[in-house]
Amino acid sequence: MNAIPYRKTLHFILSGKGGVGKTVVARIVSEYVTERCVPPLCFDTDQTNAVFAAVPAFNVEKVNLFDGEDKLNPSRFDQMMGTIIESNAPVVIDSGSSSYFETLEYIAENDLIETLHDAGFDVYLHCIVTGGAAMRFTVENCVELAEWFGERANICVWVNHFWEPVEKDGKPFIEWREFVEHEHLIAAVMEIPRMNSQMTQADFSLMLKENLSFAEATAPDSHLNTMQRSRLMRVCRTLFGAMDSAFGNFRPETKAKKESAKPATAIKEGEADA
Repeated sequence: MNAIPYRKTLHFILSGKGGVGKTVVARIVSEYVTERCVPPLCFDTDQTNAVFAAVPAFNVEKVNLFDGEDKLNPSRFDQMMGTIIESNAPVVIDSGSSSYFETLEYIAENDLIETLHDAGFDVYLHCIVTGGAAMRFTVENCVELAEWFGERANICVWVNHFWEPVEKDGKPFIEWREFVEHEHLIAAVMEIPRMNSQMTQADFSLMLKENLSFAEATAPDSHLNTMQRSRLMRVCRTLFGAMDSAFGNFRPETKAKKESAKPATAIKEGEADA
């Protein structure tokens, strides 16, 4: 394998609950890695709703990890991981909610994180916390990831306020008992507040609906008008700036640090608005 001038990173996007913004995070991470490093290998293992694979810009490979009885087939997982380990590129995997627990068991039983470290990868496990009825379940998912893998991988929590504020008794996520007790196991907290402007929110939703990347949506030849492109550029800049703070860069001399997680607000209120 040839030496490369950047760290290889593998990003698992994980959630046991559908519809919480998992694929949105996969798209954001994929474009961030492309912009800051090189285009990653992207895989969509969601058997129920392969939305990530529908985005042409990321060249996503659809992988069916299940057999005819709707059970996780370890040999198919082995094959995907073999492709990844033999690659010379960063990787993003959008894991389906229906295979969440099976994926965690595969990672644990096969010492996958250690295997990836041996192959030169820094491993990031991303989880999402949302408000409303899904709050408790998504928080439990993040606690599981931290307790199972926090000593060996970089746990990144995305607090997604896009639909509604994520608060408990008026307190933000970083003041919750679940976070405080596991802070030493969490590498980064990303906060995505609701966008103040209805126009910015509509532009971002349109970009997602049309399966466009930020680069495509903001290109001079995009069908979006000048102000729409400007608003989306602001969203992209603030997202990537916050991720720079959370992740550092992907150069060999910069290692992911297990320091106290500090919340990085991905879209500050008003910043992304025209």
